[in-house]
Amino acid sequence: MVCYVGCFAEAAREPRASSTAERTPRISTEEFLASPFAKAFQAQDYPNALNSLDSLLKTYPDDPLILRYRARVLTRLSRTQEAIALYRRLLSKDPRHAPTRIFLGQAYLQDGQAEAAAKQWRWVIRHSNSKPYRQWAQAQLQRLRVTGKRVAAPKKRLYLVGLTGLKYDSNPLLKPNDKALAGQGNEKQGWKVPLDLTVGYPLVLKRDSRLDVLYLSRQLFHDGETDDVETTMQGMAIVGKRRVEIGRQAVVLGGRYGARVNFLRSELFSVINRFLFSTDTAFTPHTRTHLYKRFSFANFGPDGPNPPQTSRDGFRGGLGLAQYFYTADFHRYIFISQEINLDQTRGADFTRRGTASRVGIHTPMPGLLKTDFDVSTGLEWGKYPRFVSRSSLDTQRRRDERFDVYTALTYHWNKHLATRALYRFINNDNRNDFFDRTRHIAGVEVVFAY
Repeated sequence: MVCYVGCFAEAAREPRASSTAERTPRISTEEFLASPFAKAFQAQDYPNALNSLDSLLKTYPDDPLILRYRARVLTRLSRTQEAIALYRRLLSKDPRHAPTRIFLGQAYLQDGQAEAAAKQWRWVIRHSNSKPYRQWAQAQLQRLRVTGKRVAAPKKRLYLVGLTGLKYDSNPLLKPNDKALAGQGNEKQGWKVPLDLTVGYPLVLKRDSRLDVLYLSRQLFHDGETDDVETTMQGMAIVGKRRVEIGRQAVVLGGRYGARVNFLRSELFSVINRFLFSTDTAFTPHTRTHLYKRFSFANFGPDGPNPPQTSRDGFRGGLGLAQYFYTADFHRYIFISQEINLDQTRGADFTRRGTASRVGIHTPMPGLLKTDFDVSTGLEWGKYPRFVSRSSLDTQRRRDERFDVYTALTYHWNKHLATRALYRFINNDNRNDFFDRTRHIAGVEVVFAY
């Protein structure tokens, strides 16, 4: 049998990574071919194939054959960055393993890195002792036309991402906890239905760069008791990314501009222009570093009774760093983020200096297939150096702290549809009782993409 035809049964008998001492169990070829994975993979049922591989990894956590096919399945699911990282991990232990290099080349090509793919296949042609593997690599080069010919560009298509659901909000009107200050009127509790839609199209789609244009829409419906805060948003955005090499370090540069118009019960509430610049890189195989700078210009419709004091129009910005740490199989990660932010507004009451910190965990749920669990907590602190009290309240007490905890359980029906149950606790603590408030948000979301 010729190896480059891609026969599953033949590929399963690939030689193992060399090892001087077998310290962990290895799956046999017979058990591997008899597992549910083999049937799912041949049927091109890649989500179930991935779940079957994850089950096998519980018994054989470091088996290179299972890990190699896990990377192949990730490639079929378009999770190419995870697949590439997994292939690199395997090659760090056995750099002369030809099938891993062939599959890594396929992942590179799908990720738009044609030259990186060609490099892997040329290595196999030059260094592999196996004639079938050399033929396989040569066939890849010829079929995909990466030797001296231009590779076909990825196809452009319109795409849609959306979110809807039902949520309970214990304090949608943001009333203070002190009942004497909350005043009379609508009840604090309320139900809301969000509807978010993003429609995008890639204007530029190349190997190392892309540029997308987006249409953004958000509608927030409330029940009758809290419809005073019913909002609508319409906007657009332009998002660009480019992969560059700085020294030997791969870096993804990003930029985004967005313009949004917000309405409160059909009345114009604000017009906001937002800018975001970012860099992403991986200093180690299992980390990701995200550095960003954001700023926006906001123009709010109502300026209040005394605009030099009560207007919220102005500039808002922040500089932040987020660090991600992944497990060896990339199933789980933790992140830590820190931001320094400032608001420079026309009105003295809303000029602010502050910081925001957050830490979180993402992990699949043990024993629950296709289900992920997320939990994170954050703390924001801010002061208002130009705050002017319009009453007897002490101006020096305008300092706020916002603490929140977020949890979510997400079930992925397929790559286009997911259901999420969530809960969020928010506590605003201030030296001035007027701004103290507690909030509970819980509900179900449906996330869809096409």
